[in-house]
Amino acid sequence: MQRWLIQSGFMDPGPHAARLAVVGPAPEDAAAAVQGLLVHGEALQLYGARPGRFSRDTLAVKARLAEILAVDGRPLDVERPLQDRALGTCRDYALLMCAAMRQHRRPARVRCGFASYLAPGTWQDHWICEAWSGNRWRRLDAQMDGVTREALGIGFAPCDVPTEAFLTADEAWRACRAGRIDPADAGHDQARGLWFVYVNLARDRLALGDEITSAWDGWRAAASAPPTLGPDVLELGDRLAQGAPSEPPSIAPWWLPGPPPGPIPWPRGR
Repeated sequence: MQRWLIQSGFMDPGPHAARLAVVGPAPEDAAAAVQGLLVHGEALQLYGARPGRFSRDTLAVKARLAEILAVDGRPLDVERPLQDRALGTCRDYALLMCAAMRQHRRPARVRCGFASYLAPGTWQDHWICEAWSGNRWRRLDAQMDGVTREALGIGFAPCDVPTEAFLTADEAWRACRAGRIDPADAGHDQARGLWFVYVNLARDRLALGDEITSAWDGWRAAASAPPTLGPDVLELGDRLAQGAPSEPPSIAPWWLPGPPPGPIPWPRGR
């Protein structure tokens, strides 16, 4: 549990630690603050704004806070007007929420997985934050503000997402392997299948070790036809999905140039 208290790597607010501490320790307060600082770049139309181009690159917390404070130097628990918020993705919400929790010495971690509430009948690629709540990990989706919840028809509390509404990638992998979920329903837009579940499994294992970004984020560079996962990869996926949270995948994605390192033959996109 101690390792999820430390502001490490991308989580470290750096010179903005005191500013971040103004955000309240309760998940609901932290989520409200994060929602007043960020807006998802693909959801601008929900707020009556015109969508535009934005970077999907996840910024470290100290860089993100510097960007926000350069535009509006008020305390971080003050809601910014829409045009002054930073554009980000679900991972940016999860990362900033996690840093806010850790700033108050509350164990928290970023999780990669699949949500059932973003598009009917599908499990969409999604990132959230988990915070320890006495005897369990509480799932927090800071992206789900009032505007988004109304648009998506979400009835649950976003600071206590039901386990049946969001599956961490290891849960999704096990559900797919057991036949409880059709892998064709899991992914992002048209990129779906067990190969994508494996991508998120790798990203989630790394995120649990605070490696928030990785080579696995380059899944868009994979061949257009989804790769076939061979028996060795399926076995590794099963081990990762059952293993300790600190166990990261040790082999690079198959779409990177050059031979994959390590003893396990990885599939190539075709």
